[in-house]
Amino acid sequence: MWTEVRISIINDRFSGGPQTILGPAGCGPDVAVLDEIADTTDITLDERDERLPILLKLLEGHDKDYFERRRDRFTDEELEAARLLVVNYWALEGSIFAGPRVGTKYDMSDACKHCGAGARQTSAQVVDGQELHVLEGRRAAATCYNDLLVGEKLAGALAQSGATGFSFRGVFAAFDRRGHIQLPWRQICATHTVPPMSPRSTGVELSQPCPCGRSCFSGREQIPMRLAYRASDVADIHDVNISWEWYGYVNFNGDVYDSVLPFPLFLVTPKIWRIFRDAGATGFDWIPIRVVDE
Repeated sequence: MWTEVRISIINDRFSGGPQTILGPAGCGPDVAVLDEIADTTDITLDERDERLPILLKLLEGHDKDYFERRRDRFTDEELEAARLLVVNYWALEGSIFAGPRVGTKYDMSDACKHCGAGARQTSAQVVDGQELHVLEGRRAAATCYNDLLVGEKLAGALAQSGATGFSFRGVFAAFDRRGHIQLPWRQICATHTVPPMSPRSTGVELSQPCPCGRSCFSGREQIPMRLAYRASDVADIHDVNISWEWYGYVNFNGDVYDSVLPFPLFLVTPKIWRIFRDAGATGFDWIPIRVVDE
């Protein structure tokens, strides 16, 4: 495992351009890439790279002029040896807009009345028809609510694999004038929830705690997410699972179809990772959990 540090400099915030920072830090084209669309320069370094502290020193006093993100990177051998993997979608194209505000239906009878955690989907997944370009050329993707979507070929490979803990739902695109049109995609729906994570987890914070204690969790950009679970809590897991905790921004006013709901994380076995990898699915981080005894 190694930790990747990505720093995105907002080009027009620096008099003389980003080279005034990159040059003194020794960051050349081997690690620095210009993003013309965002007008940023992205520098990717190993956390142990001797150039990193120099770069961060030069950026002192420019807190609003750059963004920093750290994430752990793993070898195939480390992923294969994991008990469970957190599935994190990060594709440059972004996630496709979907969920209750587009028309997906939910049963809220067992959900938290304050935040909506525990909402149970009861319909096919409905995505915004104006954002179908996000799915073009992809084998798998995710919605803005972390729903996992897979193309028909990958869905077939999953169905034939004997993997446990999931079912499929259809996926429809919603258009203002044309109504709903079914897409050649499937939504993966987990049937098993793992117990709460261990307090020894790091890189996770509560932005606005809910009385239910289950929602408003989020990752931290500058600290890699490292989830830990008790050995007893992962003794009887399935190939596809979801977390007890629900993540993301929440704006729930009682009307689910005018709300922003939280969502659980997918926790899968290496078997699922192999199927995605062999299908050529990209845009995902696969993060091994830590198993602890408590």
